[in-house]
Amino acid sequence: MTVLHPLDAGLMEVKAAPSGLRFPPVGWRITLPWGFGYALQNGNGLRVLIDCSQKEDDRWWVHVSVSRATRTPTHEDMALVKRDFIGDRYAYSIWPPTDKYVNIHAHCLHLWAMVDAADGKILPEFSEFLPVVGRSI
Repeated sequence: MTVLHPLDAGLMEVKAAPSGLRFPPVGWRITLPWGFGYALQNGNGLRVLIDCSQKEDDRWWVHVSVSRATRTPTHEDMALVKRDFIGDRYAYSIWPPTDKYVNIHAHCLHLWAMVDAADGKILPEFSEFLPVVGRSI
């Protein structure tokens, strides 16, 4: 089943070109519609909830919740989800102040990507070139 990628739904809202990302990505299956998005799972137990909506800043954002049943997703899990669902645009993980923190699932992490900018970049470039190390963040 091929359906409209939630990122592409947001891009349509801001009159931007489609992402070119396949939805669902190869190796993922939609398990159910979820609000204005979808719940998906891949073959190794990684689960995703993805949606796109306009937030209080009046910008469109893709939100991807990433979880596993019994452990927190790894860096490799997050990199896979970022590639498959957000593509080659900036994505951010948010750590709010303690009084705004929500933890509904003990093994869930989140990615956010702004749709309104072509590359999703909203923060300064934090990476730099270090003499012995090379590019680092």
